[in-house]
Amino acid sequence: MSERQVATRRRDDADLVLVGGSGFIGTAICDVAVDAGHRVTVVDRQPPLFAEDVVDWLPADVLVDDVQLPAGRVVVLIGGGQPRARWPWTVPLDTCLGTARLLPQLQDRRITLVSSVEVYGCRAGVLTEDEEPRLPWSHAALEAWCRETLLLARHSCRPWLAAPLCRNLAAAGHNGRWVYGLAKRAQELLLAEADGEFDLTVLRVANTFGVGQERVVSRLVRRALAGLPLTVVRDVVRSFVPVDEVARLVVAGLPSGVYNVGDHPIALTDLADLVLSICDSTSPVTTVVQNGLDSSGLVDSSLARVEGFQPPSLEDSLQAFVHALRSHRPPLFRPSVPVVVPPRPAFPDRVADYQQACLWAGALKSGNRWSAELRERLVEALQLPDSHDLLVTASGTEALRLAIVAAAPRPQPGDVAILPSFTFPATAEVLGQLGYVLHYVEVEADTWTIDADAVRDALASLRAKVVVCVDTFGNPCDYARLRAVCRDADVPLIADSAASLGSLHGGVPVAAQADAHAYSMSFAKVLSAGGSGGAVVFPRERGEDIGDWTRSALMDELHAIPALDQLAILPELVARRNAVAEVYAEGVRALHGFTPQAVRPFDRHSYVHWVMGVSPPARRPALERDLAALGVETKRYFRALHVGEDGASHGPLSITEQLHDAVLALPMSSELTVEDAEAVIAALVECSVEVRRPALASGL
Repeated sequence: MSERQVATRRRDDADLVLVGGSGFIGTAICDVAVDAGHRVTVVDRQPPLFAEDVVDWLPADVLVDDVQLPAGRVVVLIGGGQPRARWPWTVPLDTCLGTARLLPQLQDRRITLVSSVEVYGCRAGVLTEDEEPRLPWSHAALEAWCRETLLLARHSCRPWLAAPLCRNLAAAGHNGRWVYGLAKRAQELLLAEADGEFDLTVLRVANTFGVGQERVVSRLVRRALAGLPLTVVRDVVRSFVPVDEVARLVVAGLPSGVYNVGDHPIALTDLADLVLSICDSTSPVTTVVQNGLDSSGLVDSSLARVEGFQPPSLEDSLQAFVHALRSHRPPLFRPSVPVVVPPRPAFPDRVADYQQACLWAGALKSGNRWSAELRERLVEALQLPDSHDLLVTASGTEALRLAIVAAAPRPQPGDVAILPSFTFPATAEVLGQLGYVLHYVEVEADTWTIDADAVRDALASLRAKVVVCVDTFGNPCDYARLRAVCRDADVPLIADSAASLGSLHGGVPVAAQADAHAYSMSFAKVLSAGGSGGAVVFPRERGEDIGDWTRSALMDELHAIPALDQLAILPELVARRNAVAEVYAEGVRALHGFTPQAVRPFDRHSYVHWVMGVSPPARRPALERDLAALGVETKRYFRALHVGEDGASHGPLSITEQLHDAVLALPMSSELTVEDAEAVIAALVECSVEVRRPALASGL
């Protein structure tokens, strides 16, 4: 921002108040408004991308805080960030409940609502402002829902309190396709039919694009610049508009009324061709068929044009956008996306209700209703044979301790435990605490799970009393070979399956392939018990052997409740992670120097973490820094335990040491969408020297 802009923008009172103004469109509006000399206040949970002496920030969550808006014209931008949100019911939560909470403060104000052409739904033909929407709910049904929303909005709207109402609307959204359109239309109705007097302008915006947003145009451009294949939907038309043009309209302040804001409609196949031409790219284009009803995309913006909306041609706008992407490297995520995003509850209202009931009744100990039910449901989900039993535990560490105690003899001085060095420290810590001498062995070069041949060689020369294998990041071990090796040596096989709830080995759950299995339900895992918890599977005949070890080791009711919530949708959670993993794998295949973890045929990885090897390893620190600058956090999973450690024996571990130097985890969670994964890959492409240099060299 220039000194002139800072010097000319201040006035006595805020004259533009952006509610939800830290997002993509809000940032563009701030830029234009400050240039025009306006004083701007941003009301948002996240800080804006401007210094305090340029834009005022009022940190607030309109859902729960009683916000006092400063004077000025109010621009309502809340609820527009994630049209295809991970949890569809959160779209009406943010969009509609937030708006309803604001209504008492909007009296006698000028208001601009940034809405969407999605409100027309699957209405055929040219979309003009007087067209009736064609959405899953009628106008009357939406009005009735809005009345319930207004009642709920009289008080603080914590997500778990508003979830049932919001799920009602989301359930009508045809597998999520029309949830955003329904929510934005309800938002329009809440403002248009509110009590009191105010001046309302509604901008129904088409597909925006610009630096700072990762949607259709950005993804096509980034892939074209990188030489990656482009995929578009056949026979689909969309209208696109540069975000700067939307910002100029908002700042100019159109008269009250409803306006469509979009450029000339274009088929997505033609858009792909235009992008390839501008980027001078030879990337192949593939087309897919639209699934279900969709918008016509034929947006008529005549009314806005009468009021001065004159966007440049789409070709000129795309030229400018490509130039901006080549010239700048803004973050693709703000705030940064962590390596671990803990799963949210599917039904937070039920979780909160059940936990409060337990607290009120004092029924908190293990063995009450919910921990008992969790045990039963896990037995079913893991398809346990009658020969094995299961307990739910306070942590994955406690589960591993119980698994070893149940399946292995008590160690005598000098007894050895064989395990991989490429694992989480708790694997070794538990064995050391139980009195074993540790001996590390090699992992396989492709799957990164313990090498059965290395185990066999170690068993031939050591007084080993137990072998502990690790399903690395949720990737099942080669259990058939490991069982055979351990059986021949008459040594029990214990599986640290901390990450394997949801994994399959040979098409069946990882549960009884070893003599005992230990699972974790920490905050990082596919199935989380509210941040901590675990489970242990062990031979039923050894149940009495662990009785004295279970004091304070079993899961309480408060953690069992969120675990049950997640267990009910475990297949969906694993499928979502595998979808993210597929995007990552496809992305790194097109680049040089990245090797993802391999999975055996007929196995299913749960992908607690998605990890790749970086080659050469010396490249890893710069890659970490570059990804962090783009808003993508990474972590070095795992650090080899034998590196720099004394007191444990091992043979040559060249593969493990290579992994120690080279591995890097990208963000992984069932909370991430496929679109999020594509943005992470876009960041990886940006950080690839091989890709970035030709893009810059061709310049515009």
